[in-house]
Amino acid sequence: MSSELLQRDRRGAVELLRIDINRSNSLDRAAIAAMVAALRDAEANSESQVLLFTGRPGIFCAGLDPAALASEGDILREDMDHLLRHLLASRLRIVASVTGHALGAGAALLLVADVRVSAKGPFKIGFPEVGQKQSLSDLAIALARQRLDRRAFEGATLLGRLYAPDEAVQAGFVDWIEGAGRALKAATASAEQLALLPEAAYVSALAQVRRDLL
Repeated sequence: MSSELLQRDRRGAVELLRIDINRSNSLDRAAIAAMVAALRDAEANSESQVLLFTGRPGIFCAGLDPAALASEGDILREDMDHLLRHLLASRLRIVASVTGHALGAGAALLLVADVRVSAKGPFKIGFPEVGQKQSLSDLAIALARQRLDRRAFEGATLLGRLYAPDEAVQAGFVDWIEGAGRALKAATASAEQLALLPEAAYVSALAQVRRDLL
């Protein structure tokens, strides 16, 4: 199944969601709504156990759409936080295959994923908001505090440092790197393994581990 904004495909217990919105894969309210709808559809299907996010070569997600931020920034940020909280609380395990730049909201998506596999490439991962005269949401900061390496936290949030894929592993944005042609295969293999986790036990552990965030 697909829409004008997202490419969707179910492979057994794994729901693949490819972000394919615009040149930069930046998110406006319609794109976020499409992602929420895809998440709800996957949750409603008892066979689905994992949601796998990916993007296009060279771009995973460049964050919130600048034009939409200028016209409806507060509502757009609220929509994004709603999506992130929904992903955090979902019974589905979340996997991200990082195909390129993951900035702002794109980096936040990595911080709600259980497993993050990045391709090699000349791209950046992180939160550029401070350098763009913007601010991070409280939720994004809380996610960074929990998921990032303690030594990288202030650089990533307060100073807006951006990371190459190998640096992003050390910072905590991604778990490991694969060659450009192998990243999605590796992420899919990991998703298939996560699908074997007993759902009830996963949901119970999730409530304990993410209690403060939720």
